Amino acid sequence: MKHPTSILVDLYEGGARVTLNRPDRRNAFDARMVAEICKAFETLGQDHSVRAIVLTGSGPTFCAGADLAWMGTDRIVSAPEAQQDAERLLAMFRTIDDCPCPVIGCVQGAAYGGGIGLLAACDITVAAASATFAFSEVRLGLVPAVIAPFVLAKTGGSFVRRFCLTGESFSARTAQAAGLIHDVVESAALDAHVAALAEQITRLAPQAVRDTKALFYRLHHLSHEERWQTCIEGNVRARRSSEAQEGLRAFRERRTPNWVTSTGGE
Repeated sequence: MKHPTSILVDLYEGGARVTLNRPDRRNAFDARMVAEICKAFETLGQDHSVRAIVLTGSGPTFCAGADLAWMGTDRIVSAPEAQQDAERLLAMFRTIDDCPCPVIGCVQGAAYGGGIGLLAACDITVAAASATFAFSEVRLGLVPAVIAPFVLAKTGGSFVRRFCLTGESFSARTAQAAGLIHDVVESAALDAHVAALAEQITRLAPQAVRDTKALFYRLHHLSHEERWQTCIEGNVRARRSSEAQEGLRAFRERRTPNWVTSTGGE
């Protein structure tokens, strides 16, 4: 895949690494970066050789949210333009959230505003112990509206009220306690920890992993009664799949299943 300017996409056996690549702007996203992130995750999600995607940032900052120059600090933004930008932002977060294969957020530095939305859209998130976070929107007279559904899904309302209403910074450990971050490690161990997670995923049945992610996503949108039938159908479909036949056979024969690969380049 050709490397665009705003992000870098590196493919390796079994996975991919997407790196926000505007370190001079603290990896803040503008219209171009938003479009490139959407395209990258749509393309990678359709590639069944990609078992896991790592999302990270270049330089000392993970992501400072939306670029204020793009937001219009020197002009009055029209209602249609603001509407279009909001729709694009939501599409970016949803593209990550909807990606069929697991997405691992690798937070090497600070994340503010929409940058927290990016990591909240990931399935698994690992942060350096030194990373800091802030819902900085209220400091600028803005509202964290577009990222709210993704953050709420991870943390719940109490945490969001506490930190969105004050705009104050909080630590990686606080983010972990709230469920926003799964693992917190020292900076020197971050890449190895993320690589180990990606490696673990590549050892699993690839379609079963995708189906599991899709099931959890779908259950959120079903009624109480619809959920039971969906779970039954998912169980039957998986049990009769070629992957299940191979997995059970490999277990019985005490060998490695044929889907196991390696994340060589990670």
